[in-house]
Amino acid sequence: MSSAPAAATVRRRRLPTITLGKGSELLPLLVALLVAVIVFRIASPYFLTARNLTNLLVQVAPLAIIAIASTIVILMGEIDLSLGSIAGFTGALVAILLANEGVPWTIALLVTLLAGLAVAGLQGFFVLVGRVRSFAVTLAGFFVWYGVQVGILGSDGQQPVRRAPLADLTSERIATPLAMVVVGVGGALLILARYWMHARDTHESRLTQRQLLGTTVAWVVALAAALWAISYLDSGGGIPLVFAMALALAGVVWFVLTRTAYGRHLYAVGGDAEASRAMGIAVGRVKWVAFATAGVMAAFAGVVLVSFTGGADASTGSGAFMLQAIGAAVVGGVSLFGGRGSVWGAFGGAVLLAGVQNGLALLSLDFYVVDIALGVVVLAALLADSAIRRRLVTS
Repeated sequence: MSSAPAAATVRRRRLPTITLGKGSELLPLLVALLVAVIVFRIASPYFLTARNLTNLLVQVAPLAIIAIASTIVILMGEIDLSLGSIAGFTGALVAILLANEGVPWTIALLVTLLAGLAVAGLQGFFVLVGRVRSFAVTLAGFFVWYGVQVGILGSDGQQPVRRAPLADLTSERIATPLAMVVVGVGGALLILARYWMHARDTHESRLTQRQLLGTTVAWVVALAAALWAISYLDSGGGIPLVFAMALALAGVVWFVLTRTAYGRHLYAVGGDAEASRAMGIAVGRVKWVAFATAGVMAAFAGVVLVSFTGGADASTGSGAFMLQAIGAAVVGGVSLFGGRGSVWGAFGGAVLLAGVQNGLALLSLDFYVVDIALGVVVLAALLADSAIRRRLVTS
């Protein structure tokens, strides 16, 4: 009679500690970003110009959104190979809807996002109810939704997008004074909030006064650097709206994953699904919501893609785009085994991969050199992830 409670107790003890992107895990990414900036600045005088950096931020946005979506799925110990095809399919869908002048852009956007929710939710249903591995289900979805994308584009194989505001989404810029005020005030409030929380920890002997001062100074320096970057980018046209939207999306997802019960459950499921189930966590519901949310994000990335390219065609989205997103998550320290990683790491990984592509393009290198370089970066990230996992296991 007592064996079941004892087993439950053992399982509770085995529930992994939630890891939310410790500084040590993000250190390889920060080092890689610094090295990339130095190398490409030496190789090309145009890399750090305001105009090139502004264009880079536009390129980062769709990749970062898909990387965030991939991170949500990976954190719970699953994989979604169809997000690139979902982005391509929904991009074609919104382009077709916008071609009809009788369809308001708000309705076109809403239908597109709901389509992403529906197809990803359906795949999640097959994974959870059909008990088929997510790798297999989403691989099938990769082919299916790409076929649907090509099918709805018709014989022309493309559909231009010219209706505002969606067509102008990637060309819009945020006014520099507005960006300075928002970042300055928001950053100051965040620093004060974190100072108060850390001061409380110091009072409880969790932090020393030196650690509190060091943390506060680091955040003040980061805020000053952000304000300087905004003023510098003003000569290149200003902060792209889509980059700000991707950044805001990352902030919302970060808050959900780190400050809500659902986020804690997602990390726990990724660490040990059986132990999470024994503790009363609705594992199936947690996973389905994650699949569906990732689908909505992929749909929004599709909208950004067609705005960036001026329309939809058979190359919108694609498997290479999806693999780059997974690579960005891995580069950012997200463990492919689930339960460890951060949204900001994935966002930084997207910045790194887009920066490498941009820098190599400025050098006018052949496309295969770009692919080789991206592969090397991802491989280095995998080796770093393996080293971190070994250290966590032995610690």
